Amino acid sequence: MRQLCPSPFVVRGLTLCLVMILATPARPQNPRADDSLPVLYGIKLDGARVAIDVVSSGCTDASHFSVRLAPELPDAYRLSVIRHRQDRCRMGAHIVTLTLDIPAVPNPPGADFLLMNRLATSVTLRRSDP
Repeated sequence: MRQLCPSPFVVRGLTLCLVMILATPARPQNPRADDSLPVLYGIKLDGARVAIDVVSSGCTDASHFSVRLAPELPDAYRLSVIRHRQDRCRMGAHIVTLTLDIPAVPNPPGADFLLMNRLATSVTLRRSDP
């Protein structure tokens, strides 16, 4: 019986295809989501402040974040929590709650907010106590 032996050209071509498939990141197609916004593990609006739950490696504090509002409709705003600095500490990752000020809006009680950050639930990360 004769054995089939693929040519070196075919082997290189298949290897290149495999590398290209593995190198392409798989992400959900969501045109309104901003990939640069941090994932939030919880959020709570309280008047002119917002409490957020984020991942920390030991050095994350409220000065690393800010809140941006963009008008969507009358009395409706897109709320984005933006991270300005990364946490470079080496402590085990855990979830912390931080409180941030919300920029002033004309009609606070009647305002609606559309959160632009992705929300996630943590199954493996522990929550640190305040």
